[in-house]
Amino acid sequence: MLDKRKLIIYIAAGVAVIALVTVAIVLIVRGRKRAEEQKEPRVVSITIDAPADIPLEEKEEIVYRTLIEEGYSPAGACGIMGNIAVESPDFDPSAVNESSGALGLFQWNDVGDRQQHFKDFCREQKLNWNSIDSQLAFAIYELSGADPIACRLDDFLKETDDAYTAAAEFTAGFERCITDSGKKADTYTGGLYPEFYGNKYQGLSKRINKAMNYYERFTH
Repeated sequence: MLDKRKLIIYIAAGVAVIALVTVAIVLIVRGRKRAEEQKEPRVVSITIDAPADIPLEEKEEIVYRTLIEEGYSPAGACGIMGNIAVESPDFDPSAVNESSGALGLFQWNDVGDRQQHFKDFCREQKLNWNSIDSQLAFAIYELSGADPIACRLDDFLKETDDAYTAAAEFTAGFERCITDSGKKADTYTGGLYPEFYGNKYQGLSKRINKAMNYYERFTH
């Protein structure tokens, strides 16, 4: 007969094995789910017939109208724009962060080679990188399937009527501007990215407020 000490050891080992198997199954299911969520990215042709030095309000109207034409709901479009307004307050596609090198309306950086992918996209499509149309086209390319994280946003941003949540989810899934300090950082508590739950994001409240203001402006 087994003594109590050995029995406890065997039970503990069995529990550990079950826990490891459970974790492995969860990871496999999540991986399959994400693979299923990722779609074939779409390349859209956007032509904005406007000079680069137009007033900010005209730029905002052009971006909003373009996003609506590409299938995003008013709330989804405003959620995107609330983030642009923080990343590039003047809606300047030529904006470059001197310290990080991040560029454009969405301030793409080299994390995950996204900035390089953007430049490659512009070269392949024969677009100037520093234009609103090229950057909206690439953002849609990422959202529609080219980026495995951002693509979870695509259907949501087309269907939502909640600009508040649209801005928060876009911050977490597209901008990914995680920070660990600062008064301007707020905690993400959304549901589209459970793996990011509880992370702090730069200017999250400001992004949400901007989105809500855009929604009020464009829908009333």
